[in-house]
Amino acid sequence: MAEAVEAFREAASQLASLDGLEGGYVLTDEEEGAVMSITLWESRAAMDASEVRAARLRQEAAKQADGAVTSVQCLEVAVEIGSNT
Repeated sequence: MAEAVEAFREAASQLASLDGLEGGYVLTDEEEGAVMSITLWESRAAMDASEVRAARLRQEAAKQADGAVTSVQCLEVAVEIGSNT
């Protein structure tokens, strides 16, 4: 699991240079051996502009960890939990 987390940490650092990235998370499930990343973008256009590079980085990170990308979804935030606004 540590190898997968490090691979996704490296991918995330490369994503950080893209315009419109607001943040993100790498989530793990040790019992299932699963890793999931979530990125947050300032707009749909910014997310769309990152698509090719993000796809390459996901594939590279998964390969480094002997894993595979099983799905990719593009969703919009409907409710922000914990927001003061």
